[in-house]
Amino acid sequence: MQIDRSRFLLLTATMASGACGGAAQPGAGGDPVVAAPVVTLPEEEKPAGAAALPPGQPAVAEPSEGIRATLEGPGSASAEEPSLCDDGGTAPKGCNTLRAPGPQCESFTDTRDMCGKLAHGLKPSVAEKAVDCLLAKSGKQSICSFDAANQCGMSAVRKASCVEPSTQSACAPAVKACGGRLTTKDCQALLSAVTSKNRQNMIACVTEGCSIDYCMYSVE
Repeated sequence: MQIDRSRFLLLTATMASGACGGAAQPGAGGDPVVAAPVVTLPEEEKPAGAAALPPGQPAVAEPSEGIRATLEGPGSASAEEPSLCDDGGTAPKGCNTLRAPGPQCESFTDTRDMCGKLAHGLKPSVAEKAVDCLLAKSGKQSICSFDAANQCGMSAVRKASCVEPSTQSACAPAVKACGGRLTTKDCQALLSAVTSKNRQNMIACVTEGCSIDYCMYSVE
């Protein structure tokens, strides 16, 4: 219901004047002075849907967009940072040309298979060094060493000069958990040398062993 406040005040003042006519006191000019009654006005109607607050409770402002974003956190994972190292080139070839020096070379088949994994799982420039290292052992007794492929792969990783800055945050938890047995430099070199799909395997390897020495076995 809509109420005209001015008419309401006039009506209540007139009623009070009639009720208090005998108690009026003359003023300085002889005219009676009527005391204004205390009038309690009806509260304004609140808009529909407004929540009622307890007496004395101030209204709470809505959080700003910045605060809301901080409370809710990022909505989705951001895309992987672009590589700063040279990832160009194709996987090196030659693993199929590896030869054993004789029939008594039991680990040779595994070494040749692992050569192929390194050729595709390492970045092209690093993979080339690893494959060249194995090709230099082809037909020699050294190719029969069970860890020949791992040694060539690790040598290539350590010779790679480019390190991705973004790998620091990925290595930090593993380095901290290993308590000094794993260095940030080695961890970053390893993650920077492999393709992006192999980074999770490398993190799992260094977290478990606190070393990069045998992580070439986890390259796919």
